[in-house]
Amino acid sequence: METKEISHCLLKLGKWAVKYRRGLLMGGILSFSVTAAYLLSSKKKQVSPLQPKKIGIDMERYVFDIQTDGGLKAAVVESGGDCYTVTLDGRYIGSMWRDEERVMQWNTLDEELTPHLSDIASLLSEAFSRKGFPSLLKGAYPEIISTGWKSTETLEVVISPETDLEVFSTFLKDEVLNLVDFGEHLDLMVKKADNAYFVIVGVN
Repeated sequence: METKEISHCLLKLGKWAVKYRRGLLMGGILSFSVTAAYLLSSKKKQVSPLQPKKIGIDMERYVFDIQTDGGLKAAVVESGGDCYTVTLDGRYIGSMWRDEERVMQWNTLDEELTPHLSDIASLLSEAFSRKGFPSLLKGAYPEIISTGWKSTETLEVVISPETDLEVFSTFLKDEVLNLVDFGEHLDLMVKKADNAYFVIVGVN
């Protein structure tokens, strides 16, 4: 009995499909068009993929040594977007940004930062060159406590006493090229603050 009912239903469905085949065809075409339009629209609205972040940092971070009335002090410049925050000798002194109305010159509204704005802007402009590479290294790796040029092609990198030299230098060898944006050769002489032993990490 159930088989007969099923056969009867299928027969009726077949007759209905034949009768309204034109409408079904138009509906199928319409559905396909709507789906295709939606997919194309979604594709156009996709945001460009973000650039991968530099290794060792959650945002752009640089450590500069700048001259102040109290002597040479460390300025930490950080950015998660268009605005850069600046701390001097461990104390926040303001924020800076590129002013579109002033041909993208750096600007600030903070009085404490104003005297140092020009120096920091100049240092930022060369941060990705070999000359400015120390600021990028120190910003990326908090294990680094100081850097110093031994020659034009050799940079001494001093890490904290509690950092494992072998582990850090191995990691640096694998990852440092992600920070490099210059073509010149550079040797990093990595050592601990309390030890004369060092490891050479070649760049380029």
